[in-house]
Formats: sequence, C-alpha cells, structure tokens
Amino acid sequence: MKKRLYSITITNTQADHGFATSTSGRSLLFKPTLKKEDGFNPGELLAFSWATCLESTLRYVLEINSMSFKTYTEVDFHMELDQGPPIGYQFYYDARLYMDTDDVIQIKNFVEETHQRCPISKLLKTRNITIKGISLKKEATQD
Repeated sequence: MKKRLYSITITNTQADHGFATSTSGRSLLFKPTLKKEDGFNPGELLAFSWATCLESTLRYVLEINSMSFKTYTEVDFHMELDQGPPIGYQFYYDARLYMDTDDVIQIKNFVEETHQRCPISKLLKTRNITIKGISLKKEATQD
C-alpha cells in the first residue's frame, strides 16, 4: 500500500531558455547544457538531485545500522551525442559514495542498500514514470 507524502507540479513554458516554476511558488532558471550562462541545465539538475538523495539515504542507512562516520557523495554527469539510431543526446551519470571506513565489505553493503532505497536511484533504474500528450485546445474547452 502506498501513501502519498508530497506532491508538486512543475511547469516549463520556456524549455531550457528561462524559468520553470512550481505550484509552491518557487522557480529555477534553466540554460542549454552547452551554454555558459547563468542557470542550471537539466542534466546538471538531475546530478544535484541524485547526489543529494544518495547522501541523505546513505546517512539514513548508517543510522539504522547504528553506524556513524564521515561520508560524502559525488556524482559526475556528462552528455554525449549518440550517432544513432536514433540520433540524439544521451546523459550519463557516475556516483561515488565515500565513507570513512576501511571495511570494503561494509562499504559495498551500504552502497547497495543506499542505491536500493534512494528514490532518485529507483526512478533512474525502473519505469516509475509516465508521459502523455495533451491538446492545449482540448484542455481549454474542458474548463
């Protein structure tokens, strides 16, 4: 059984050349990945999210295992142009979870449990998303 704990809608009408806004009233400035402008690019934002989620989850995993030592997480993001088929951009991410312990078995176990529990990891490795097209004309007539 699932219980919804949080819900928000993000609206983007400017692609990666402006702001995306949320129903909470917050907004983020986006920029194209290859441009040196103010703002975040979509791949970078996902790297921030995954690094934060992994680090928070790792700390929780340590806590429930009655462990306490220094940790930090790094996520590398790079984008490549796939020559296809189909032709298009591909995002790649590599995460590293650092722990102040020499026990490699313990590190391996904590990484596995963290990756299993982290909601962003779950999103990246499962089909937890949906996508659909909706006509703006149809939506306007439904009000």
